[in-house]
Amino acid sequence: MTVYKGTIAEFVGMKECISCLTVQDPADYTLPGHHIQDCIPLWTRHGKVMINAKSYMTLVDLFKPDMYYLLSDGDTNIASPAKRIKKAVQNTIKYHNECVDIHKNLNGVKNSFVMGAIAGGYDLNARKQCIEGVCQKDFVGGYLIDGLHNNGPEVELLQIGEISPVVEFVVNHIEPTKLRSIHGCWNPVVVLKLVQLGIDLFDTSYCYIVTERSCALTFVTDIDDKEEMFELNLRQPHFAEDFTPILTGCTCLTCSKYSRAYIHHLVTVQELLGPVLLTIHNVHHYMTFFNNIRKCIGNGTLNLLEEKVTKQFCTSENVVDSEKDVLLTDGHTESTELIENDTYRNNENSSVPISS
Repeated sequence: MTVYKGTIAEFVGMKECISCLTVQDPADYTLPGHHIQDCIPLWTRHGKVMINAKSYMTLVDLFKPDMYYLLSDGDTNIASPAKRIKKAVQNTIKYHNECVDIHKNLNGVKNSFVMGAIAGGYDLNARKQCIEGVCQKDFVGGYLIDGLHNNGPEVELLQIGEISPVVEFVVNHIEPTKLRSIHGCWNPVVVLKLVQLGIDLFDTSYCYIVTERSCALTFVTDIDDKEEMFELNLRQPHFAEDFTPILTGCTCLTCSKYSRAYIHHLVTVQELLGPVLLTIHNVHHYMTFFNNIRKCIGNGTLNLLEEKVTKQFCTSENVVDSEKDVLLTDGHTESTELIENDTYRNNENSSVPISS
């Protein structure tokens, strides 16, 4: 990118798409700790790389993304001690101000949409301190609620009751005109509840972790959809002779051209095309889900969609539990964590969610 003078979107051949630069990858577990003064660790394929505000903004200037998040310290979770939370808030405020000052002198990102971050773990006083420290820059278009977890597949199992007090507090303390974002592999039931709390922007890391376990999303995305399984594990042997598409009526490339049996064969023999086809379907299905969320917000039927998705999700979890009970009787040791959905408050001012 130092030699190439274009944007990152042009460099990867996706100039028709919106490019977004984030500090960490929500799909991969972020190792906690390893901090040094004024730097945060980034874990790459070549090991740990320490990055500060100046080096981060140098990358931003090289990539020229349409949208990017300011550097932050999100290394907290529900078990983080007060000392780590305090340091995360101090670092985030410091990085925020340093990045803003550098941004003003960069010509390549003058038109980029800038997102700040609000740290503080599960301590509401720490969150308030961070909000007061970073929500002073008018040109920042929105804020990420950072520091709820350390990313990775475990986020799928987080309960809405654990995170909702923090999310609701932050949403109520930032300007309603600002975009509100949250990262992580949240399952669709939690996504719907977060939308009700006022979250606008999610990532598609959930599609990635579903693909990694050789599964295809088939949960209902519309209140008029026929209920299927929540997801299909295409490694299961009974798909070997199933020549129907993953989801009848789906218009994605995978469902239009390939059968469950063919994809079962691909994932069984570990052909690269298998996860590619699953990714195409899962992302298409997930984007359809968000398109229908927007429609439901518009016509006031979001609660009906949530009821159908929750019912289907819980039924799917019960099936998994039954299968594990059978394994337990055979002498196997298994453990499971079930998502329990708490009652949430309706937010009439919830913005339309955007899937990125």
